[in-house]
Amino acid sequence: MKRIIVYRNKDCERCRKFAKANKYLDWLNQVESSTETPRCGPLAVGEIAVEVIETGEIFKGVDAVRTIWRHIPAYMLLLPLLRIPAIARAVDRESRGCSGTSCSVPS
Repeated sequence: MKRIIVYRNKDCERCRKFAKANKYLDWLNQVESSTETPRCGPLAVGEIAVEVIETGEIFKGVDAVRTIWRHIPAYMLLLPLLRIPAIARAVDRESRGCSGTSCSVPS
């Protein structure tokens, strides 16, 4: 049963690749990926928003990443890293939209 919806910009190649990885690692089938516009409004390229289906809460930035990682078992071991302020700030910047080359996906 789906528990969260991850909204992403349909024009973001990096977001598409992350959504594909999330789908592959989502063994419990809890995460749905969508390119629809969330209730919070249109998303910039590189920006994600996560809606918790049960409560209707919407998260952006590092809180969105934290929510995704809680629902995909393969990522759960990474959650403690988000307690480190420098890492949390970097993840927040990357998940709130692109600036310049920050949206490029390393090959």
